[in-house]
Amino acid sequence: MNNLTNQILTLKNGKQYFVLRQASYKGVTYFLAALTTPDGEDFTNEFAFLEKVEKEGKFFVKEVTDKTVLEVLAKNIKLD
Repeated sequence: MNNLTNQILTLKNGKQYFVLRQASYKGVTYFLAALTTPDGEDFTNEFAFLEKVEKEGKFFVKEVTDKTVLEVLAKNIKLD
């Protein structure tokens, strides 16, 4: 698993997130990330958990919507 902490990831909808933390849960990689401003120069006050999805040797990220997974991630991924 490559550590993508401190990297910017872009969703299909164009939103860009700065990765603050990375963790693995049940074999899936998740990220706690802060939404960046459109120019990518600053953070907004919006945070999200993102899921890494691999397909045909490539990966993309999507926002986590499963409430059970969100609860587990929120309890276990913390900012220092």
